[in-house]
Amino acid sequence: MFEKMLDHPNIKIMLNTDYSELKDEVQFRELIFTGPVDEYFDYCYGRLPYRSLHFEHETHDTARYQNAAVVNYPNEHAYTRITEFKYLTGQDHRKTSIVFEYPRSEGDPYYPIPQPQNAELYAKYKALAQALPNVYFAGRLGTYKYYNMDQVVAQALTLAEHLTCQDTSQDPSTRSSGSGKVVSIEKSDSSQAESEAA
Repeated sequence: MFEKMLDHPNIKIMLNTDYSELKDEVQFRELIFTGPVDEYFDYCYGRLPYRSLHFEHETHDTARYQNAAVVNYPNEHAYTRITEFKYLTGQDHRKTSIVFEYPRSEGDPYYPIPQPQNAELYAKYKALAQALPNVYFAGRLGTYKYYNMDQVVAQALTLAEHLTCQDTSQDPSTRSSGSGKVVSIEKSDSSQAESEAA
């Protein structure tokens, strides 16, 4: 499925490439940026703080390790979650693989930290983002907001609809997701031009 999706002349995959290394070379009509918004602007106002994660993978010689795909441990353990992938993939095997998630203050950004001073800093980056024509910031990192998976998928679908359907009858910056929550699109330009994601 993914091979078919990516097999398009307008899609080029560049692995192990940082956007900052080639941002001056990329030409686009519309750009959707899902990385950290502060990184996009070279941290000109300082870094937004994020909580990070460390993962430890294990394989066990047992059919099942736990009774559910994901078990959270919010209090008494150093790790916060154990995920057992067989529940998600439907595999039938005599062994099982799990991953422990440990919270970290340093590392790859995963979760925005909701504090007033961070919201003030993000507001500065949001103002810069809104001034850019045809650049859209999406996802947890691009909008500096925590989203559940269903919310971020709804946000992506709403943005795609906005960019491809050119429907001006509904403000695409707000739309109800399947969970009944309002999903916001951080858009920098209200134009309805045809999409070509870079």
